[in-house]
Amino acid sequence: MANMRNTRFMIGTVAGLAYFAIAMLSILTQPDHVPAGPWPATGWLVALLTIRDRTQRPFIMACSAIGSIAATWLFGHGIAAAVPMAVANIAEAYVAVVLFDRFGGRKVALDSFVRLGWFVLAVGIVGPAMGATIAATAAVWLPGVPGGNLWLHWYISHALSALAFTPVLSLIVSGGARRWAARASRRQIVEFALLLAATAGMTIGVFAQDNLPLLFLPILPMILTTFRAGHVGAAATILIIAVIGGHATLNGSGPAMMALSTGDVPIQLFELYLASAALTAFPVAADLDRRRTIYGRLRDSEATYRLLADNSTDIVLRLDPAGRIAYISPSVRQLLGYAPSALIGTKALRLATDTDRDLVLQAHRDMLTDPRGTQIVEHRARNAGGKLRWLEAHARAVMDGDDVTGIVAVVRDVSHRKMLEAKLERAAATDSLTGLANRRAFDSALDAMIEGASSGGFAGCVALFDLDHFKRVNDRHGHQIGDKALRVFSRIATGAVRDDDLVARLGGEEFGILLPGADIEQAIVICERIRATLSETQLCAGDRTVELTVSAGIAAIDPASGSAAAMHAADLALYRAKADGRDRLRRAA
Repeated sequence: MANMRNTRFMIGTVAGLAYFAIAMLSILTQPDHVPAGPWPATGWLVALLTIRDRTQRPFIMACSAIGSIAATWLFGHGIAAAVPMAVANIAEAYVAVVLFDRFGGRKVALDSFVRLGWFVLAVGIVGPAMGATIAATAAVWLPGVPGGNLWLHWYISHALSALAFTPVLSLIVSGGARRWAARASRRQIVEFALLLAATAGMTIGVFAQDNLPLLFLPILPMILTTFRAGHVGAAATILIIAVIGGHATLNGSGPAMMALSTGDVPIQLFELYLASAALTAFPVAADLDRRRTIYGRLRDSEATYRLLADNSTDIVLRLDPAGRIAYISPSVRQLLGYAPSALIGTKALRLATDTDRDLVLQAHRDMLTDPRGTQIVEHRARNAGGKLRWLEAHARAVMDGDDVTGIVAVVRDVSHRKMLEAKLERAAATDSLTGLANRRAFDSALDAMIEGASSGGFAGCVALFDLDHFKRVNDRHGHQIGDKALRVFSRIATGAVRDDDLVARLGGEEFGILLPGADIEQAIVICERIRATLSETQLCAGDRTVELTVSAGIAAIDPASGSAAAMHAADLALYRAKADGRDRLRRAA
């Protein structure tokens, strides 16, 4: 607690002494003690209040008020004017700090147009206007204090000085200059010194004469120094211009003397010039710092990206909007057998097989038209040896504002997964006992036949088979012989049909055959061959033989009626074959 009080006392004392010294120099350089010259004391106090903790502000302002009173009493208008002038000085700084705290942020960092606008409003307009109003009101009642245009003189000098000196003094108070010097290299320090010398020489040359309007010349080394040293460069060059140009102007030299006026007008013109220079240099420095930070993050991000991409087992791609490969990770050699350098500049579409290129191209177009989402596409590709691989690509557009500047994609080999999926799909569509298609696959194939046929056209035929007296075979000879009978029929049926026909076990001893493109007569010939072959086959069951027969119903498929109608017609025909004595075929009515 004692340490905190000592720190606060020390900060307040330094603030008060510095305010006294700055105010004293300003009063001594003002013409006829009229507040028209530079007043950096407000910039000092604003900078200190924005940097230090809010709990320290009352003590800092109290000590600064004492410094203001002492300076005005000893070097200004005496003790009578000291107190009201101190109130005006402290009030304008405090109002500016509170307003900038509320809307612009704690630190005087002019890194955006919004913060710059709030800085100008708080430090250059509202604060000085408050101080000028208090001072002008007090001057009415104070003998010896010049009235007249006091409000205007005060406002102009304090506003322009605050705008010019606050960013500079904020950098000094916050330790920014010290931190820059600590991390700067010897080469940077030498370069910095040369640039400051160039700024000083240019400023001396410009302000040593009053015949030519050369005020733009010191801006050139100021901006160059700002580019090379950031905020520190801006602050140092502003101080050089302020000291050299201010001294010259106060002594009747420099381009400001070209104004066809006398008195305090040249001084105020110089203050306007200095404020304009500061409001030019510091936003540039802030933007440069922001860009350096962004570039640093970009370098770190790119280094991380390169490390991950170069060591990833997935293929990482970066494409331009036209789909040409700008970067491809080394893993492409492992997965597809291509050298990365051989693919740079080529179309990524060439990696996809001909059958899948339209799918990949559509995904690319979707990214360009709707770049906010991620496109996931699976396609086949052939490696350098011609082997087919399945790839899965996750791709996303890279945006610059509203424009797509490229596409990044991560591609992985999913061949093993696709193989498992195909295996599971086959298992889901296959009868485990006979190896034939199951009911699910049969229904899907029937729907596909109907969908493929034109409305009112001819799709083919469907046949339903049912083994006769199959329950008796199971009861007399056991389920093992019954299963064998089902497998025997399966072999006979698959051997008798055409290549495009589908034989399926629908359940139990019932089978179905789809005959796409076959008319009813062709279907009867194929089904009769199956029936006759089975009836001639004898199944051995130990020392006995088992005779097998089958009944079948055949129906033409009408696409207009649908699959249910075709199955119902074939089922009725099968029922008639059973009723007529079994071991025979019947066609639907």
